[in-house]
Amino acid sequence: MRNLLLLFSLITFTSFVNSYEDPTKYKDIDPKYISVEVNDPEQKVGYTVGDLIERKIKVSIFKPFILIEESLPIVGYEKRYRGDLLGMSLMNSGYKKKVTKEKSVYEIDLMYQIFTNKRFAKPAAITADYYRVMDPSKPDEIFKLRVPSFTFAVSPIAIFGAVKVENDMSDYRGPFLINTDKETKIQIGSTIIFILGLLVLSYIYSRYTWWPSKNKIFSQIYRKYRKTESSKENLEGFLKALHHGFDNTLGQTVFIDNVNLLYQKNESFKNIENEINDFFKLSRSVFFGKTLKINQANAYNWLKGFSLHCRLCERGLIVDKNDFKRFDTTK
Repeated sequence: MRNLLLLFSLITFTSFVNSYEDPTKYKDIDPKYISVEVNDPEQKVGYTVGDLIERKIKVSIFKPFILIEESLPIVGYEKRYRGDLLGMSLMNSGYKKKVTKEKSVYEIDLMYQIFTNKRFAKPAAITADYYRVMDPSKPDEIFKLRVPSFTFAVSPIAIFGAVKVENDMSDYRGPFLINTDKETKIQIGSTIIFILGLLVLSYIYSRYTWWPSKNKIFSQIYRKYRKTESSKENLEGFLKALHHGFDNTLGQTVFIDNVNLLYQKNESFKNIENEINDFFKLSRSVFFGKTLKINQANAYNWLKGFSLHCRLCERGLIVDKNDFKRFDTTK
């Protein structure tokens, strides 16, 4: 048991020593063999505990050198300066590799999280990283390339000294405005849909329009005779057209005796039952009642209103009770 504890302590000590390996002991690689591009956040001040910092690094290494991928940062690594923790922990690390005949390109994504804070603002930094490269033909010769550090300020309070907020202001300072573009688009789209819905419903349920290719028998009759003048020929033609409309609706000839079949076919006609009875009386008086004198103008105007009600009924719409008008053939 004692030996196991000794072995464990030795392994821990070795890892501790290796974690502080001085990268400067390697020679710098000739700049002509590398290209380093770093994309750091624009925000330089106002960070606090828990904030995330993303760095995007693009490293190009020209032949014959290659990158020792084991030297890339690993998740959980905590930044240190002269052995002291800086409060910067690497939370996520990943890279994409692209190899060509001339070079190897690495696109590295790093995400650090801040675990330090003070009562006052203080300068902080993600220290420089050192990646190792080598020539496969000379494995004993290892070189290093340097990724620049990123300096920022923890806490948004200005201090005197190294950090001067007024000289390091970014677009992120000041009030943060909520971006309402998405909500605005939703509101505009909803308003357009609402207006179109109202127009469609108004068209469908309006008493002065008809739905194309559906229930338009009495619509055509109403549109044909609503602007015509009263005359004997027009009155007879109007009556015949309405009879023909009822026949087409039921699919057979409609008389006063079998009008209940019409109500069974379309219950909406039941609402104007009294008007339908007056219509058959008027028709009988015009075509068969030779001794009766009927005011053609009044009869013709009444038929226009009656045809409109038939038009509404064939579409299943409600007829306003105030529009109901009885026609007395005795007058």
